[in-house]
Amino acid sequence: MTNSLPSEFSISIILIGLVLGQSCSSEKDDHVKTSLNVKKENEPTCRILILGDSITEGYGVSQHQAFPALLERKLNHEFPSSPHATYKVINAGISGSTTSGGVSRIEWLLKSNPDYLIIALGGNDGLRGVPVIETKNNLEKIILAAKEKDIPLLLAGMKIPPNYGDNYTRKFSHLFKDLAKEQEVDLLPFLLEGVGGDPSMNLPDRIHPNPAGHQKISNTVFEALVQHLPSKIQ
Repeated sequence: MTNSLPSEFSISIILIGLVLGQSCSSEKDDHVKTSLNVKKENEPTCRILILGDSITEGYGVSQHQAFPALLERKLNHEFPSSPHATYKVINAGISGSTTSGGVSRIEWLLKSNPDYLIIALGGNDGLRGVPVIETKNNLEKIILAAKEKDIPLLLAGMKIPPNYGDNYTRKFSHLFKDLAKEQEVDLLPFLLEGVGGDPSMNLPDRIHPNPAGHQKISNTVFEALVQHLPSKIQ
């Protein structure tokens, strides 16, 4: 194993954590919906919507410590002279969310008129053994929904342990890269790069990122945005 991919045991622990809170996801979904504000025409704020699961939600840490909030602060700090007056990162993460859940939420979320979309879903699909083609089709639906509104996006890749055999794991590992190429969208190869499997980057449960882990994820996503979307972000 390389340092970019945690041990099989550690990945299993991480992915198990992504499904915590699934029983109350509908309630949290309503909360996300009611907390969104629609962007007004010619509003100078640049809005970045992150569609994800418990990692995005910030399970186990304060909202201001979760990577979406850290990313928002970093963007505003690094680009103070940007044409955009401010950057606003919308946290649309829900514990236990799958790509199917993302499909059910995306149309409503896009009504807030975000300028950019980051898709950070798929880990829970892999944990549950959802057919790879189903996960791919769901992600494609989310991508097409954004494209229909001319919203550029970044697809964040996920990695899973070989719980369902080498064939499934191999297909899953190629899913994000293949889809990004087919749909001509930008790809962040692994959202948890440098975080997954590192005890110093995770809570005592060895499942969810701690504040240091969220800081690392924030930096990873920031670097991807700057690399892939410089003219649109800066």
